[in-house]
Amino acid sequence: MLKINDTLERTAERIATGAPLTILAIGSSTTAGVGASAPGAGYPLQLERLVEAALPGIEVRMHVSGVGGETAAQTLVRLEQQLAIVQPDLVLWQVGTNDALADVPEDAFRQLVEHGVASVLATGADLVLIDQQFYPTISRPARYERFVSIVDDVGSRMKACVFSRYGLMKTWALHAPGGLRPMLAADGFHMSDRGYACLASSLAREIMDAARRPHVAADVRIRPALAPQILLTAGGASGL
Repeated sequence: MLKINDTLERTAERIATGAPLTILAIGSSTTAGVGASAPGAGYPLQLERLVEAALPGIEVRMHVSGVGGETAAQTLVRLEQQLAIVQPDLVLWQVGTNDALADVPEDAFRQLVEHGVASVLATGADLVLIDQQFYPTISRPARYERFVSIVDDVGSRMKACVFSRYGLMKTWALHAPGGLRPMLAADGFHMSDRGYACLASSLAREIMDAARRPHVAADVRIRPALAPQILLTAGGASGL
């Protein structure tokens, strides 16, 4: 589910040298952990624990910057501020759901994502774009999927990796025991603890694989979705 349009060179370098790995997770409600039972149950802190377990002796410094309800224009302002303050090695930018729902023009959204990608890459940091979530009651699926495609297209053209949360969640809906329902909070929209755990597990596996094998990432490739029974292990560190 990770489309590798460029290498995660900075992350690989940090791993190879044993230096601390600084990660900035930025976005809206998914990054903030809305729907989780506790702050530590959101995806960023779960991902931090998984990466630390996979990299004994390497300090992982996770900075979580999530504000529920934000569109890309609002997050972009914070992104540029956080890049200067945090100086991350790896940026995880979760983007696009609220823009699709808030009637943001498609061209404007594309320009915002392009601006954000350029800002991150100019610092030398690695970037993974996390696209929109899938949920059962999408009211205008054609428009929504165009926004998903915009994130993918910008990543491809500007050499930024894209993690397809949309594709992953559709896979859960089709194949996971109980479908998508156990992955969602009571509102049927935000993610549950279980959903965040599975997102963190899948994302951690993909990042670690890409960072450990950067020499094969120069050619665009899409890793197949992990089998649902693996995703539903709620994020054990084994296999990273």
